[in-house]
Amino acid sequence: MDITRKGFFGLAASAIAAVASGPTVAAAPKAASRIAKARRTLIRGADIITMDPKLGEIAGGDVLLDGGKIAAVGKGLNAGDAEIVDGRGMILMPGMIDAHRHVWEGMDNGVIAKISRTINNYNEYKLRTMVCYTPEDAWLAQYASAIQAIDSGVTSLVDYCHIFHTAELAEQAARGLIDSGIAGTFCYQVSHTPTYKAGDTVRMADANAMRNAGPDDTHWRTVALLRERVFTGKDGLVRFGLCPSPGFNGRALTAIAAEMARIRTYEPHIVSQHHHRSKEVLPPHLFNQFEQLGPAKLLGPDYQVVHGNGMTDAELALCRDNGVMIAATTMGEQSYPDPSIHGRARAMGVAAGIGVDGALAFTHDYFQHVRGGFYNLFRTDEGKRIASAYQGEDALDFVTRLGARAIREDGVTGTITVGKRADLLLLRTDRINFPIVGPFADRVANYSNQPDIDTVWIAGIVRKRGGEMVGVDMKGLKARINAASTRINEQGATINFV
Repeated sequence: MDITRKGFFGLAASAIAAVASGPTVAAAPKAASRIAKARRTLIRGADIITMDPKLGEIAGGDVLLDGGKIAAVGKGLNAGDAEIVDGRGMILMPGMIDAHRHVWEGMDNGVIAKISRTINNYNEYKLRTMVCYTPEDAWLAQYASAIQAIDSGVTSLVDYCHIFHTAELAEQAARGLIDSGIAGTFCYQVSHTPTYKAGDTVRMADANAMRNAGPDDTHWRTVALLRERVFTGKDGLVRFGLCPSPGFNGRALTAIAAEMARIRTYEPHIVSQHHHRSKEVLPPHLFNQFEQLGPAKLLGPDYQVVHGNGMTDAELALCRDNGVMIAATTMGEQSYPDPSIHGRARAMGVAAGIGVDGALAFTHDYFQHVRGGFYNLFRTDEGKRIASAYQGEDALDFVTRLGARAIREDGVTGTITVGKRADLLLLRTDRINFPIVGPFADRVANYSNQPDIDTVWIAGIVRKRGGEMVGVDMKGLKARINAASTRINEQGATINFV
């Protein structure tokens, strides 16, 4: 089934606002066409957290946006013919960055939840749902979940896309992310070739073997298709990335090196991969520790470690010396014996960001994840020492300036600096419990919540204004994903694992 871009979006006659009334949820027409173009805009009189060491915080400052970039920062700027946005009494900050998120999962909020009486196995959930998605579902899941991210103040993210195993699913997943208007990197995982379907009985061992197997020719053809039909250049808001296949542990280093070499022939912006320190002891020619990738010369500035639980100081030094990035989630790491690595990584000079991770299991209020990053430090004595020197700007660093480095976008976004992309958040401060004292970064890091987000710009385009998403019927979109999620999970429940 070869769905062209024109043909795919021709499947639906209704707009995003349409609510699905039957068991099939058709894809929406091209959502990107609903996003207004960037306008020359002057944000006037806001209290600014620039996250630029040279500029610091500016009380009652102005920021001029032009051509999707930040054209000027200061006070008393000349507006000319620009649209004026009154920022008085509000805080302006860089858009937040999520360095690791499984975007598609945002369609299934609550199916796997951390605070719940229902015991669900995450791996089994993935094994069930991956064979029940249609290309239309893949587009919808990615689009709707990315909209949720923008609504929470995330303007750039790394999407670790790890279940859409066919070319059709992968292509529409990528297009759904792009059409949301968010920035970042779509990382397709070259893995998974399940041969079962809804209603089948399959051995769990066989299903896991399919999940952990290395890539085959089908996956490489999908990678080529994504490069040829979706990511034809390097300058789009969403860049092309890849995730190696899972199941590296116990695999021959020579096989891993061959896979990594082939991945890099496609010039991915980011190569993102999960890593947890293993307690196994294996022969040296088999992989079981991150540190083995250094001598094998498999690391570089395109490589992003996800989680990194239990990484040693020597491994962090290896990351620093090879320009490797780290994306450590905060709430997600609480279930592991080792605390989040991001504080130690930052202290050692490694580009470390944070992320939501499982978008279906944790709150989408991204400020909560920022605070989680700080409180995570208190799990160890070393972390407590690091935390004792932190101020609000340090906590925000992981989702702004340093966060941009952690997704290989240093120099592009992450600070309010002339020449950078105009990814910005304008925050209300009129809640009764929002403080009026202290540095602006302290106030945001400690007290801001998602409802405080008044306006979101991505590349100078207004995506949220007055606390409401622009051009998106959120109620209708929710009905669509609810219908799709219900159908997919009902179909997945018919698979009998033995």
